[in-house]
Amino acid sequence: MDQSSAAVRQPKRALLLGNRVRQFIKRGGRLRYEPHKDPANGKTVWVVMGVFPDETEEPVFTTSSGEHKHFRSADAMIQYHSQMCPDEDVLIVPMPTSH
Repeated sequence: MDQSSAAVRQPKRALLLGNRVRQFIKRGGRLRYEPHKDPANGKTVWVVMGVFPDETEEPVFTTSSGEHKHFRSADAMIQYHSQMCPDEDVLIVPMPTSH
C-alpha cells in the first residue's frame, strides 16, 4: 500500500478555534485576512486565516457558532489584530478583487 499522499505525510490538525489564537501565535503561527463576499448581502468580509510555521493555512473558527471568524470592517480587524499580535505594528489588509 502506497502511503505517499499528502494526507498521510501531514498529521491531522484540530480546528483552529478563536480561543486558541494567542497560543497559536506564541507557537510561531501568524494571522492573515482573506477578503470574501458575504453571500447574504454581497458586502465584503475578511475571514481570519491562521498561517502555520510550515506556511499551511486554515481558517479560524468561532467557538460560539463554529463559523469562520470574520470581520465586516477594517477597524474591527485592526482592533482584533492588535489584541492578538501586540508586538506587530504593521497589518497588511488585502483588497477584494473586483469582478
